[in-house]
This record gives sequence, C-alpha cells and structure tokens, in this order.
Amino acid sequence: MLVQLRTALTPAIWGTTYAVTTLLLPAEDPVWMVVYRLLPAGLLLLAFAPGLLKGPWVKRAMTIGLTNLSMIFFVFIAAFRLPSGMAGTLMATLPLQIIFYIWILDGKTPVARQLIASLIGLFGVGMLLLGAVELDWIGIGAAMAACLSTFTGVYLSGKWGRPDASMVTYTGWHVTLGGLYAVPIALVLEGAAPVPDLNMALAFFWIGILGMGLASVNWLKGIVQLNPTTIGFLSLVNPVSAVLCGQLLVGEQFGLRQWVGILIVLGSIVFALKTPSAAKAAAQTKDAAATS
Repeated sequence: MLVQLRTALTPAIWGTTYAVTTLLLPAEDPVWMVVYRLLPAGLLLLAFAPGLLKGPWVKRAMTIGLTNLSMIFFVFIAAFRLPSGMAGTLMATLPLQIIFYIWILDGKTPVARQLIASLIGLFGVGMLLLGAVELDWIGIGAAMAACLSTFTGVYLSGKWGRPDASMVTYTGWHVTLGGLYAVPIALVLEGAAPVPDLNMALAFFWIGILGMGLASVNWLKGIVQLNPTTIGFLSLVNPVSAVLCGQLLVGEQFGLRQWVGILIVLGSIVFALKTPSAAKAAAQTKDAAATS
C-alpha cells in the first residue's frame, strides 16, 4: 500500500500543472515556458544519474526529446486556453485513444470491452464539452495533440525496449534535449527569454524540478515495482487532481452536465482497465497518462 500511495503522488502532482500554469505563468511566451520546464528538470535527472548514451540510443533520445517538446508545448496551450478540469479530463482519455492507435498501427484488435469503454468515454467527452458555455477548439485541439505526442513517445519507447543506460539517465537526456530543442524556436518566435519573477520561479520549481524531475523518478520506480493494471488505475489521480485544483485554486465552476461527463470519462477508463485482457493492453500504455 505504501508503494501505491507513493507512486500516486506523481500523477497528483502532474494534475496540478493546469492550475499552476493558469495562476502563475504568462501566456505570451509558451515556447520559453517549455524551455523553463524541461531543461532544469532534465539536468536534475542527469545530476541524479550521470552517464552517456551509446550507439542507437543517442538518436532515440533525440527523437523522444522531440515528442517531449511537442507534448509540453501543447499541454501549455491547453492549460492557458481551457479550464483545468476540462484539460485534465481530455488528457485522461489517452489510454482509450491508445486502444485505437495500436489497432491502426499494429493491427491488434481491441476486445469488445475496450471498444465499449472507448465509446462510453467518447460520450463522456461530448457531455463535458457540450456543458461548456463556449468551446475553445484551439485548446481542445492542443490537448488532443499533446495526447498524440505522448503516445508517440510511449509507442517508440515500447518498440525500442530498455536503453543501455539506466532509465533515469535516459529520461534525463531526452528531457534535456527537448528543452534544448525549444531554445532556438523560442528565440525566433518570441525573442529574448523572459526574466523569471517570483511567480514563475515557484511555478517551475513545482511543475519543472518537482513535476518533471523528482516526480518522474518516483514514477519510474513505481512502474518497476507495480503491475501495469495498478499503474493504469493510479494514473486516474491525474485528472482528479486537475479537477480539484481547478475548483479550489482557480475558482472554475462546472455545471451538472460537465460533472457527469467527467465521471463518465473516468468510469470508462476504469471499465477498460478491469478487462481480463487489461494487463496486456496496459503494458503498452502504462506510461501514457503521465501528462503535464
């Protein structure tokens, strides 16, 4: 039980990303926000587990670094444009989306229970969005793009297997590379880097050093110690945390239809994970809900 509780802290911290972004970070420099979140966290991981990658793992880390860059960028866009609970719930549908991605890419037909769960989840998302007074399609599209970026990284990592270095070292390199990739893009699109004020420093300590750094190490330890189905259930702490932070910290208010939609989405994920085939399916998606 102690391992489960410790591991659950990571998705709980990740779920605060949307509220912290809304409250403390400027919306006009999203690419620099990516740099500030990824680069210090990656360097921290490398400080914990220094080492070099060899052979094909160098290119693989560079590739995963690109997925980190795009995922965090789209997470920030979604966080700036959507209520925290809505962004978190949309991101939480990733395990359901992966069922179809794997079907398309690998021809692995999902079991009937997974298909039913996906349709239920889709209905829940519809309820969530229809309950909104005004839909921000850019924010919604950004959340879906963040899911696709996350899936790409998880899918490629699953194909490549374990790296020749420790997982912490490998994660440190591809997180660091994602931050380095963003620097020239930020310079071209947004000019000089904004000087962090107290709010930005607090935000990046929480979602960067703690969220991308220490929490990622904690999550990696949990993945090794727990079975994939348990990891899948623990990932549901992420959207719950996002909804609660949006309500308590940002003052977001949801109508009855949106609350029903959130509960349907979370229930559909539980339904999918409880299938007898969940262990096999979740093995492909055990890192998928690790968002922002």
